[in-house]
Amino acid sequence: MSNNTPYVGLGDQFEFATVASPTTYTVLNGVQSVAISGDKVQIEKTTTMATANGVDTKIGSTQDPGTVDVKGLFYPGDTTQTAFEAIRLAAVAVNFKITYGSGNSCSFSGIIENFTPSFPLEKPASFDAKIAISGAKVYA
Repeated sequence: MSNNTPYVGLGDQFEFATVASPTTYTVLNGVQSVAISGDKVQIEKTTTMATANGVDTKIGSTQDPGTVDVKGLFYPGDTTQTAFEAIRLAAVAVNFKITYGSGNSCSFSGIIENFTPSFPLEKPASFDAKIAISGAKVYA
């Protein structure tokens, strides 16, 4: 069901698969924001010397599904953040899911590129993570 009402991310969840079959998801604790970006279609130039008026012609080729940036509060010793870091160290693709407060979701496979904690003096400890999406995103 479509909901055309703007909303904020309260109630959203970012999840990662800890078991592949059957898929079992774990909510990553401390998440404050999730951003999907960089998805694009590669454009290939097909212009030849015989192209009319010397105007470029192009075709679409492969698609880059982009990345997902996750930011949150770092909780030392948190089992979900420790498991997330272990998956990064394994450097393998796993399933991820963003569940919106409305119950709709975006699922995808990806590889965790980085999980970087930060410890500023006068702010809460935080983390930044980037996931390279592998394959198509599925919206439900």
